[in-house]
Amino acid sequence: MNWVAAQNLPIAATAVVAGLSSLAYLALRFRRGRHQFTLADAITMVLLMAIVSAAAVPLLEAAGGGAKESTVRENLYTLRSQIALYKAEHNGEPPMLYEGTFPQLLQATDAAGVPGLSGNDRPFGPYLHRGIPENPVTSRTVITASATFPPTTASGNGGWLYHQETGQITIDLPDMLNR
Repeated sequence: MNWVAAQNLPIAATAVVAGLSSLAYLALRFRRGRHQFTLADAITMVLLMAIVSAAAVPLLEAAGGGAKESTVRENLYTLRSQIALYKAEHNGEPPMLYEGTFPQLLQATDAAGVPGLSGNDRPFGPYLHRGIPENPVTSRTVITASATFPPTTASGNGGWLYHQETGQITIDLPDMLNR
């Protein structure tokens, strides 16, 4: 069980209990032969539904956080796999970081890694057709150079951290550096 699910277990239990309570209340009312819905019944149902709704909000927010973490991992995998492909096609040389981006991954390149327009003289790439994937947690695509890998601290830019010498890349967030 992940930490998001564990933290929201009491909230989920509250929602389930409130939902079951409202169903039990309605069943009891109709079982006793009282088919009229009174003001007291309406107030009781509104209160029970408010509890269910209040419990659902944190669960939905937690689900959104899990989706962002999943997407950031997917985008990291995309960056790593395209860097590995570039290295395989360019004699083990990683792409160069230039002004927070990778021109060699965004454009076609020749065997020496010189980017430019696609053609017979530039048969490799482009590797990232849609541009640098964003870090969905921060909505940033900037890539910052890292002196070591794995990095010991985040840069504060919130995109990606890249180690030029090895071609390794990771998420530029303090709690996600070692992914």
